[in-house]
Amino acid sequence: MTSSPAPCLLAANWKMNMDHLKTLDFLRQLSLLLPEERVWKAGVEMAIFPPFTSLRTAQVFSNSYRLPISLGAQDVSPHECGAFTGEVSASMLEKLGCRYVLVGHSESRKNHHETREELVGKVKRSISSSMIPVLCVGEKEKGEEDWEEITSQAGEVFCDLEPEEREKVIVSYEPVWAIGSSMTASPDRISRATLALKGKMQEKFGLCPRILYGGSVNEGNIDSLMGLGLGGFLVGHASLNPAEFATIFQRLAEEGSR
Repeated sequence: MTSSPAPCLLAANWKMNMDHLKTLDFLRQLSLLLPEERVWKAGVEMAIFPPFTSLRTAQVFSNSYRLPISLGAQDVSPHECGAFTGEVSASMLEKLGCRYVLVGHSESRKNHHETREELVGKVKRSISSSMIPVLCVGEKEKGEEDWEEITSQAGEVFCDLEPEEREKVIVSYEPVWAIGSSMTASPDRISRATLALKGKMQEKFGLCPRILYGGSVNEGNIDSLMGLGLGGFLVGHASLNPAEFATIFQRLAEEGSR
């Protein structure tokens, strides 16, 4: 028996925005903008990645009002517990109902100087707590198209994972030059990058990971990004606006129901 394909994942990375009160207001507006049950059943999974301080608010609201969204964390500690001031463990996030965890976002790589060992630890801790790691990779320069940078970023983490762990990792292709720049990678570039990622992962590890795209995704370009065989999208700035994010979700739901 073949398993049914995973739904398209629409993930909102709020970064360091939206305190718990703004999170509550966002979710209230979202529930009003998307009131029809059929929209939520159209093969698209919505996930919200708020700051740590807003996770409990999002968990309580979505459970209380039966809003069918998944929760994700923007980062996780590679350590389980102990003297690691300011860090948040995978088991803590699991208890908050998190289904996903971002690992290796370009902003975290740059600002926190993450090492390969730390990235591997974060992936492993996430999986051990029944969460799905979303490993972010992306080239720094727009002119770079040999894809060695992104395949190496993914490969250096996958090589230290067990086969059963690799199968649980989602890869998000996010060109660093496109994040927050209003410059979205062209559909052709995204296709070439994802093909390179899948080819290298198949060659080295015998698997074809689910791949998302992130980098200035918004309601103005989502139509041109659909149909590329992607597993979903990681949305930054546009996800802070409930009306725009609802529009993106509806477009994907309409495409999935055809």
